[in-house]
Amino acid sequence: MNKTHIATFTIVSAAAVVFLFPFYVALLMAFKSAKQTFDSFYSLPSSIYLVNFKQAWSVSKYPSAITNSFIITVISVALIVLVSALAGYSIARRNKPFYNFIFIVFLAGLVVPFQITMLPLYKMGKELSMLNSHWGIALIYGGLGVQMGVLFYAGFIRAISREIEEAARIDGCSTPRIFVQIILPLLKPVTATVLVLNALYIWNDFLLPLLYLQDKNYRTIPLQQYFFFGQYSSDLNLAFAYAVMGMIPIIAFFLLTQKYIIKGIAAGAVKG
Repeated sequence: MNKTHIATFTIVSAAAVVFLFPFYVALLMAFKSAKQTFDSFYSLPSSIYLVNFKQAWSVSKYPSAITNSFIITVISVALIVLVSALAGYSIARRNKPFYNFIFIVFLAGLVVPFQITMLPLYKMGKELSMLNSHWGIALIYGGLGVQMGVLFYAGFIRAISREIEEAARIDGCSTPRIFVQIILPLLKPVTATVLVLNALYIWNDFLLPLLYLQDKNYRTIPLQQYFFFGQYSSDLNLAFAYAVMGMIPIIAFFLLTQKYIIKGIAAGAVKG
């Protein structure tokens, strides 16, 4: 092993330790009793203490929180994929000033920090009765996710040969039929990438649910976790047990879908 490989291995190992250390602490706290934590904070537990998970489940409304996160994520991602694919197709295939202007508007939205639009969005949501509802926050997520989605889809569709569509038109296919039966199946790699990246972001997001979901019956997992820490701040083991329970669904989702992210990017999801 030469010096370059040794240096690379050392840097990667150090980065892995830094990123994995919070998970190590969370697992330690979740599986230790309060006495074990007091005796030695960073040591491995002398015995597995599962009572924390039972208590966290009963006092934190975990089934309600995971149901809210699931509904909001599914609706939001469906909106993002549908609107982004249609808008990306129109922009990529209609090279006219109006569509180029719309594309620039989508790109401009990417450079505006969310903190600038946060208060106007909250005021608009309050006036339109969008607070404390699944569809209200899903529309906001959809509007935010479409900006990046259009960039991905427009770039990918521009790389698809027009000759396929021209041949279909000669056979009598209409534009909607061409999109559904020919273009849409070709978009699987970029669709998988947009779907997975947005699902991970929406599931883990904390700020937008804090603004829009003030009713405790609509709290998502990150939001419920925030109030859980505040209410039971004296019992770190219980709080970390809930944190571990909240991480399990999204970690499982990531492990099942991470190969689609790699395939999507490798297939040229951002060719534009």
